[in-house]
Amino acid sequence: MSFNQEEFELITAVQENGDSQALEALLTKYQPMIQNVSRQYYLRLFGPDEWQQEARIVCYQTCLLYCTHHDCQFGAFFKLRFHNHIRSLVRRELALKRRADTESVSYDSKLGEDFLNYDWRGTATFPQALFWDFPKFLDSLSYFELQAFRVAVHDAESQTTCQRLGCTPKQLERGIDRCRVKLKRFLT
Repeated sequence: MSFNQEEFELITAVQENGDSQALEALLTKYQPMIQNVSRQYYLRLFGPDEWQQEARIVCYQTCLLYCTHHDCQFGAFFKLRFHNHIRSLVRRELALKRRADTESVSYDSKLGEDFLNYDWRGTATFPQALFWDFPKFLDSLSYFELQAFRVAVHDAESQTTCQRLGCTPKQLERGIDRCRVKLKRFLT
C-alpha cells in the first residue's frame, strides 16, 4: 500500500463512517504543520489543547469537503484551510467590538498590586475609566468592612487588623467576602 493510498483510505473512512481513529491518524501525520502554525500565530488563552481541538475540527471538515476522485493533495488543502481558519480566529479576536474582551483585566487580579493609591480618609485617586464614584463605594462599607477591605488590598496586615478589631481571621475573611459582593454590586 503506498503512502498516498493509505491517506486516501483514512480520508474515505472519515467521510463514509466518521471514523475518529482515521481522523486521529491524519492529525498525527500533519502534526508538524499544526505545530508550525501554532508558532506563527498568537491567540489569547490558546494552549496546546485548544490548538489540537481547532486542528481536529478543521481536519474533519476538510475530510468531508475533500473530493477523493480529483487529483489534488489533501495535505495542501488541509494546510490552506487550517491557516485560513486560524486567520479568521485572529481577525475575530482583534475586532474592535471585541477589544473589551481581550483587554479586560479582572479587579481581583489587581487587588494585590500597587494599582490604586488610597487615602482612607475619604479622598482617593483612581483611574477615571475604572471607578467614577469610588468614594461612594467606600462610604457604603461599615467600619469593619472598610478595615477588611484594607486587608484585601494589602494596605493593612491581617493579624494586626484582627487584634485591633478583636475578631478572628475567619470573621475577617467573611468581611472581605462581603466587600467583594458589595463591590460587584456597585460596579454593575
